[in-house]
Amino acid sequence: MTEPTPEGRRRYPHTQGYFPDPSQIEAAPDRELPCTCVHGCPSRCAGECGCKACEQAFVEFCDVAGLYGPGEFDEAAALSAYREVHAHGGVSGRTDA
Repeated sequence: MTEPTPEGRRRYPHTQGYFPDPSQIEAAPDRELPCTCVHGCPSRCAGECGCKACEQAFVEFCDVAGLYGPGEFDEAAALSAYREVHAHGGVSGRTDA
């Protein structure tokens, strides 16, 4: 199993570098989703680097924002919206410090 990187532990400090397990009442690490980002990753990484934790965060954002649905998924527009949220103050649960 892959371990979180130092950058991953910085991005997800409350879960020791793992994406929070949504089935837990309190923030518990999902050991299947480590953050493997490096310092050069975007502050609002969407998993382009191979990071499973940030990929999951992007998927959840797209789901909550209603970006999935009938028709084609516009990944570029979704990624732009994901990063724009961060640029304007972010949202609760953001992954950067």
